[in-house]
Amino acid sequence: MPEDDLSILLLGPIRAARGGTALYLGTPRQREVLAVLALRSGMVLSVPQIVDAIWSERRPDSVENMVHTYIGRLRRVLEHPGRPPALARVLRSTRPGYTLELPAEAVDITLFERDVKVARAARTQGDLSRALCYFQQGLARWSGLALQEAAGPLAEAERIRLTELRQDAVEESTGVRLLLGDVENLVSELRCMLAEQPMRERLWELLLVVLGQTSRRAEALTAFEDARVTLADRLGVEPGHRLQDLHRRLLRSEPVSVRPWWERRVPV
Repeated sequence: MPEDDLSILLLGPIRAARGGTALYLGTPRQREVLAVLALRSGMVLSVPQIVDAIWSERRPDSVENMVHTYIGRLRRVLEHPGRPPALARVLRSTRPGYTLELPAEAVDITLFERDVKVARAARTQGDLSRALCYFQQGLARWSGLALQEAAGPLAEAERIRLTELRQDAVEESTGVRLLLGDVENLVSELRCMLAEQPMRERLWELLLVVLGQTSRRAEALTAFEDARVTLADRLGVEPGHRLQDLHRRLLRSEPVSVRPWWERRVPV
């Protein structure tokens, strides 16, 4: 059985599977050791580097011995049965530490980032159907909060980065749906998103565009006022120039479009 049937899933609870069968990864700290190695797949990490990535100031006694123990247990799970440690191909001992050797596509974060990159390229080329397909494929890889059980500084930094990228992908996917004319459920979906993340100006922009394009101008103007009050109360700021420009266009009964909103996006 080849090594490339192993997958590491970090876009939710930390999991691993071989050939679609879930593997038992042990305690939360042991799973976090695997996550750190997967986040730096192909790189050699020393035991002190692994410790720094997981534990901040409060470190248990013999923490480095704990890491060696976790590595040994993970190796028995990740390697094929019967393969001795000296011949390990997945979780290898490499001076001065350990490295996780896996194809890039074995880690779901890599696949998600690739999907978003392909989606943005297809959108730029005008292939909106393909763009939507890849945005949705990437978002479907998520099963919860990224690195859900991990509490260390590396996981926290990655969780912030990935959560922002996921939100960007959600908003960009919604923009593509709008251009494709799939607006039937967008108003209710956007209002649900805004209930959870009311400070996201891009969501307010999308809501104004959807309402403006479906002849609900009065609702769009009310939504702008809701955005203005929310941003002022929670952040102490006025709406950004794109949101204000949409407001001016609605006041003048001019057409509104999502396209200028997404053209400023930066590739992954």
